[in-house]
Amino acid sequence: MKRPAGFTLLEVLVALAVLAITMGAIISIATQSINTFGYLRDQTFASWVGLNKINELLLDSEPWPQEGGRKGNAELANRSWFWETRFRKTTDPDLTELEVTIRDQEGGAVLSKQSAFRGRPPEDESTPDDPAAPAPTPQPTSDKPLHPGAARSGTQPP
Repeated sequence: MKRPAGFTLLEVLVALAVLAITMGAIISIATQSINTFGYLRDQTFASWVGLNKINELLLDSEPWPQEGGRKGNAELANRSWFWETRFRKTTDPDLTELEVTIRDQEGGAVLSKQSAFRGRPPEDESTPDDPAAPAPTPQPTSDKPLHPGAARSGTQPP
Protein backbone atom coordinates (compact mmCIF):
# COMPACT_ATOMS: atom_id res chain seq x y z
CA MET A 1 0.00 0.00 0.00
CA LYS A 2 1.28 3.38 -1.00
CA ARG A 3 1.39 6.20 1.48
CA PRO A 4 0.05 9.58 0.24
CA ALA A 5 2.68 12.32 -0.28
CA GLY A 6 2.73 15.33 2.06
CA PHE A 7 3.05 16.14 5.74
CA THR A 8 0.77 14.98 8.48
CA LEU A 9 -1.06 17.45 10.67
CA LEU A 10 1.20 16.59 13.60
CA GLU A 11 4.36 17.32 11.57
CA VAL A 12 2.98 20.69 10.46
CA LEU A 13 2.06 21.64 14.05
CA VAL A 14 5.53 20.69 15.34
CA ALA A 15 7.16 22.73 12.57
CA LEU A 16 4.97 25.75 13.38
CA ALA A 17 5.79 25.44 17.10
CA VAL A 18 9.54 25.36 16.36
CA LEU A 19 9.14 28.36 14.02
CA ALA A 20 7.17 30.32 16.64
CA ILE A 21 9.77 29.68 19.35
CA THR A 22 12.60 30.66 17.00
CA MET A 23 10.86 33.86 15.86
CA GLY A 24 10.10 34.79 19.48
CA ALA A 25 13.77 34.40 20.40
CA ILE A 26 14.88 36.48 17.39
CA ILE A 27 12.42 39.27 18.22
CA SER A 28 13.54 39.24 21.86
CA ILE A 29 17.21 39.51 20.88
CA ALA A 30 16.46 42.33 18.40
CA THR A 31 14.51 44.26 21.05
CA GLN A 32 17.31 43.82 23.57
CA SER A 33 19.87 45.04 21.01
CA ILE A 34 17.80 48.15 20.28
CA ASN A 35 17.44 48.91 24.00
CA THR A 36 21.18 48.39 24.55
CA PHE A 37 21.99 50.70 21.63
CA GLY A 38 19.77 53.42 23.10
CA TYR A 39 21.35 53.06 26.53
CA LEU A 40 24.89 53.19 25.11
CA ARG A 41 23.96 56.25 23.03
CA ASP A 42 22.68 57.99 26.15
CA GLN A 43 25.81 57.04 28.11
CA THR A 44 28.03 58.39 25.32
CA PHE A 45 26.19 61.71 25.16
CA ALA A 46 26.19 61.94 28.96
CA SER A 47 29.95 61.38 29.08
CA TRP A 48 30.40 64.15 26.49
CA VAL A 49 28.27 66.49 28.61
CA GLY A 50 30.42 65.57 31.63
CA LEU A 51 33.69 66.16 29.77
CA ASN A 52 32.37 69.50 28.47
CA LYS A 53 31.46 70.55 32.01
CA ILE A 54 34.85 69.47 33.40
CA ASN A 55 36.69 71.39 30.67
CA GLU A 56 34.48 74.42 31.22
CA LEU A 57 35.35 74.42 34.92
CA LEU A 58 39.05 73.73 34.30
CA LEU A 59 39.21 76.73 31.95
CA ASP A 60 37.30 78.96 34.37
CA SER A 61 39.68 81.50 35.90
CA GLU A 62 37.78 81.66 39.18
CA PRO A 63 39.07 79.37 41.93
CA TRP A 64 36.99 76.34 42.81
CA PRO A 65 35.36 76.22 46.21
CA GLN A 66 36.96 73.80 48.67
CA GLU A 67 33.66 72.01 49.19
CA GLY A 68 30.11 72.23 47.89
CA GLY A 69 28.53 71.84 44.51
CA ARG A 70 26.48 73.23 41.68
CA LYS A 71 23.57 71.98 39.58
CA GLY A 72 22.28 72.84 36.15
CA ASN A 73 21.15 71.70 32.74
CA ALA A 74 23.09 71.39 29.51
CA GLU A 75 21.85 70.97 25.96
CA LEU A 76 23.41 68.34 23.69
CA ALA A 77 21.97 66.37 20.76
CA ASN A 78 18.64 68.21 21.02
CA ARG A 79 18.22 66.94 24.58
CA SER A 80 18.51 68.49 27.97
CA TRP A 81 20.89 66.80 30.43
CA PHE A 82 20.97 67.40 34.17
CA TRP A 83 24.46 67.83 35.62
CA GLU A 84 25.63 68.09 39.19
CA THR A 85 29.14 68.99 40.36
CA ARG A 86 30.69 68.34 43.75
CA PHE A 87 33.93 69.85 44.97
CA ARG A 88 35.87 68.01 47.67
CA LYS A 89 39.04 68.60 49.64
CA THR A 90 41.82 66.08 49.13
CA THR A 91 44.66 65.05 51.41
CA ASP A 92 46.86 67.48 49.47
CA PRO A 93 45.85 71.04 50.45
CA ASP A 94 46.84 72.30 46.98
CA LEU A 95 44.38 69.97 45.17
CA THR A 96 40.62 70.07 44.89
CA GLU A 97 38.63 67.17 43.45
CA LEU A 98 35.75 67.78 41.08
CA GLU A 99 33.13 65.11 40.47
CA VAL A 100 30.55 65.60 37.70
CA THR A 101 27.43 63.44 37.60
CA ILE A 102 25.17 63.42 34.54
CA ARG A 103 21.56 62.25 34.47
CA ASP A 104 18.87 62.44 31.82
CA GLN A 105 16.67 64.32 34.28
CA GLU A 106 16.94 65.53 37.86
CA GLY A 107 16.59 62.52 40.15
CA GLY A 108 17.01 60.10 37.23
CA ALA A 109 19.48 57.27 36.90
CA VAL A 110 23.18 58.20 36.72
CA LEU A 111 24.40 57.88 33.13
CA SER A 112 27.94 59.17 33.61
CA LYS A 113 30.18 60.08 36.54
CA GLN A 114 33.61 61.63 35.99
CA SER A 115 36.29 63.17 38.17
CA ALA A 116 39.01 65.74 37.72
CA PHE A 117 41.51 67.49 39.95
CA ARG A 118 42.68 71.09 39.97
CA GLY A 119 45.75 72.38 41.70
CA ARG A 120 46.12 75.75 43.31
CA PRO A 121 47.77 78.17 40.87
CA PRO A 122 51.47 78.70 41.62
CA GLU A 123 52.67 81.94 43.14
CA ASP A 124 53.81 84.40 40.51
CA GLU A 125 57.58 83.82 40.49
CA SER A 126 58.10 84.72 36.85
CA THR A 127 59.63 88.14 37.57
CA PRO A 128 63.43 87.76 37.79
CA ASP A 129 65.58 90.28 39.67
CA ASP A 130 67.13 91.49 36.41
CA PRO A 131 64.71 91.29 33.45
CA ALA A 132 67.60 91.76 31.00
CA ALA A 133 69.55 88.78 32.38
CA PRO A 134 69.61 85.74 30.10
CA ALA A 135 67.98 82.52 31.24
CA PRO A 136 70.45 80.05 32.78
CA THR A 137 71.57 77.25 30.49
CA PRO A 138 71.12 73.69 31.74
CA GLN A 139 74.34 71.92 32.70
CA PRO A 140 74.98 68.20 32.10
CA THR A 141 74.60 66.05 35.18
CA SER A 142 77.40 63.63 34.28
CA ASP A 143 81.06 63.91 33.22
CA LYS A 144 80.54 61.21 30.59
CA PRO A 145 80.09 62.57 27.08
CA LEU A 146 76.85 61.79 25.34
CA HIS A 147 77.14 59.28 22.53
CA PRO A 148 76.53 60.83 19.08
CA GLY A 149 73.00 59.43 18.68
CA ALA A 150 71.92 60.75 22.07
CA ALA A 151 72.75 64.39 21.44
CA ARG A 152 69.08 65.26 21.01
CA SER A 153 67.46 62.87 23.44
CA GLY A 154 69.85 63.43 26.36
CA THR A 155 70.29 59.72 27.07
CA GLN A 156 73.55 58.09 28.05
CA PRO A 157 74.99 54.97 26.40
CA PRO A 158 74.55 51.79 28.46
